[in-house]
Amino acid sequence: MNDFSGKTVLVTGATGLIGSNIVDRFMAIGDVKVIALARNKEKLEKGFSDYIGNKNFDMVIQDICTPINLAKNIKVDYIFHAAGEMTGEVINNRPLEVIDANLTGTRNCLDLLHEQKKAGHDGRLVLFSSVTVYGNNSNTDRTVKEKDTDIAGTLDVPYAAYAETKRMSEVLALSYCRQHDIDVVIARLSTVYGYTRFPPNTAFYEFIKKVQNNEDIVLKSSGLPRRDNIYIDDAVNGMLLICKKGAKGEAYNISSNGDLGNFAAVDEIAETVAKVANEMYGKNVKVQYENQSTKPRGAGVKLDNAKLKRLGFTVKLSLEKRIIETIRRYTTTQ
Repeated sequence: MNDFSGKTVLVTGATGLIGSNIVDRFMAIGDVKVIALARNKEKLEKGFSDYIGNKNFDMVIQDICTPINLAKNIKVDYIFHAAGEMTGEVINNRPLEVIDANLTGTRNCLDLLHEQKKAGHDGRLVLFSSVTVYGNNSNTDRTVKEKDTDIAGTLDVPYAAYAETKRMSEVLALSYCRQHDIDVVIARLSTVYGYTRFPPNTAFYEFIKKVQNNEDIVLKSSGLPRRDNIYIDDAVNGMLLICKKGAKGEAYNISSNGDLGNFAAVDEIAETVAKVANEMYGKNVKVQYENQSTKPRGAGVKLDNAKLKRLGFTVKLSLEKRIIETIRRYTTTQ
């Protein structure tokens, strides 16, 4: 990806799952100026300790909900806006934080590019959106293309603050594109998994912790809806691809399309994590269910990635092989 050589890249939410891996990818290129923005100084310094002192690396410690204030001599070529809450605990219990990060944070990124443009320097925003913009009111599994945004979830569900502000952040970005000619490309991400320095409080990483401690994984129910999962390296590949080749104002599904076993439910992923840990490391982990469902699985959503594939995207390894890779990496970095 040496197309980015000599460019300046701002990554918001830089200590998160996707943000941190994007920082690593650009730092590996060698001559990309990377600005990592996050609100937690300790996590920034700990997570990117190998890069501190590198002339191509800088940190900005701030909340994305405050205007972005970079040095006057810095002009950003690309913003990867990864900041925002994603855990169920925050989404369910502190929805106002979700709304602020998704809307105010997005607007701050757009305002930065707008001010730059007025000064004669164009930049591009890669906006992180989500599978949740598609809603899921179907009784059967469905595959959605980028145009299929006519269905949304009901407003009384706990995750409405997340899903609706992801939809609105797209509207906001496209409004800046139309009114101020700001260059925007939208990434609608399916469920991302894989190695990260600071694992979020989500089911996949809880499974990893359990097997590392040789503890059983306990789930409330079996028979959960399947979802479209994508490994972090593949997700980053897709993000960089649309950053360089994506059409202005267009949305792209960053997904596996469910290929190679990646259309899997949380309980199926738990079973695979346990199987891999038991076979690779001699663990004796079982998956237990508080309620063993006898009903058919609920409806799941696949994200059609044909539009992304036309830019050259591929998914090469199966869900199980990527889980093997993830567990191995967490084991070797302990």
